[in-house]
Amino acid sequence: MTAGVYTYTVTGVAPCANASATVTVTENAATNAGTNGSLTLCSNGVSVALSTGLGAAPQAGGAWSGPSAVVGGNYDPATMTAGVYTYTVTGVAPCANASATVTVTENAATNAGTNGSLTLCSNGVSVALSTGLGAAPQAGGAWSGPSAVVGGNYDPATMTAGVYTYTVTGVAPCANASATVTVTENAATNAGTNGSLTICDNGAASTLFTQLGSAPQAGGAWSGPSAVVGGNYDPATMTAGVYTYTVTGVAPCANASATVTVTENTAPNAGADASTSICDQGLATNLLPLLVGAQAGGTWTGPGGGAFSGSYDPATNASGNYTYTVAGIVPCAADQAVVTVTETSSPNAGTNGTLTLCANSASTNLFLSLGGGAQAGGTWATPGGAAHSATIDPAVDAAGIYVYTLNATAPCVSDQSQVNVVINTAPNAGADASTSICDQGLATNLLPLLVGAQAGGTWTAPGGGAFSGSYDPATNASGNYTYTVAGTLPCAAIRRWLR
Repeated sequence: MTAGVYTYTVTGVAPCANASATVTVTENAATNAGTNGSLTLCSNGVSVALSTGLGAAPQAGGAWSGPSAVVGGNYDPATMTAGVYTYTVTGVAPCANASATVTVTENAATNAGTNGSLTLCSNGVSVALSTGLGAAPQAGGAWSGPSAVVGGNYDPATMTAGVYTYTVTGVAPCANASATVTVTENAATNAGTNGSLTICDNGAASTLFTQLGSAPQAGGAWSGPSAVVGGNYDPATMTAGVYTYTVTGVAPCANASATVTVTENTAPNAGADASTSICDQGLATNLLPLLVGAQAGGTWTGPGGGAFSGSYDPATNASGNYTYTVAGIVPCAADQAVVTVTETSSPNAGTNGTLTLCANSASTNLFLSLGGGAQAGGTWATPGGAAHSATIDPAVDAAGIYVYTLNATAPCVSDQSQVNVVINTAPNAGADASTSICDQGLATNLLPLLVGAQAGGTWTAPGGGAFSGSYDPATNASGNYTYTVAGTLPCAAIRRWLR
């Protein structure tokens, strides 16, 4: 119906006239608080008008009541408490008040945490990416990034460094939340693998670094029994043992170390070169003691390269260079030293001789009495040891042993030989003489007539016949009677004549 003036008419009984009266109807609009509704908000959402939760176009001007005071008709998740909020519109009488409710539900905002970072070592263990997020992120999100993420962990062995995003799906109307972890991988330190170095104690300095395996990185530091200078091991100044190479890691990578075990082998020592002179008549000589400092156990080779015992025997060996070699233990090279042998010829004074001279013999060269191919150039000494020439004069020199000495060049010794000089006395038949004997005289011994004559000779008569030496005029005839004294060789017989 339509509000307005309504007339009430009572029909009169005649003659009464009809009677009328009016009712003016006014309609007040009924109050409309709308219909009940609900709002689902995010706990971190913006302020929202509660009226948006009511249905049926509620009229404005009502008032809100609920768990929290409502300012401006809005619900602010930041300051208010979820629950049932009532909207009441006061009615104009006779209209009653009208109410409707909005049930506010707050869904918790998603929390993926705050952005962070992880710095890992390339050889490190698997790490939960969530440890790189800040602000206590909620569980249940999902990771995405340069590599697939399994179990929420980052494994340097299989994954690629970069930005990894953690996303938590929001319950509507809450939006999804994301935060990132920037993963940086520091390269693991590599000191290589352990190695060893065997070096000769007289060798050159060697680089320790090259003895390590698995391509170690440069820039590390060495430590060990001796200070390491320039990364080299010098056997001349350093002590063998275990040397450690350490590369400092960039956090969180740990330091890395590897070792080189150095062994020094002793260099062989064949001694210092030497030379010697050996007499060609000498005994066999061991050459090794001539090489000062030489160690035993080496091998010898002769001048032609053939095997040699190490004992030089002038009877069978020849002058030249004899090489002594001591083998080295790898990496030590063999060492060699040379003994230069010079063989000195022995002097030859010859063999002893005997020289028999007559006291009246001519001067004689003693050297001619030596045998055995005696060499000239020596010196002579008398039986008394005085120097003497090589010539002996029996008229003035004494009989005896004359010594011939031929000096040697060291180490040969001088050689001597001797000549036994025998000087035989020359026979003496005296001086020729003459005598007269009476044909009636007695027999006369003629020997006394030969002045100086020695006895023991023989006489021959003028005709060459035998003669007794006593002249008997009764039986002997005048003439030359010869007296002969035989000489001991080389002395010749001497004859004298008596007339």
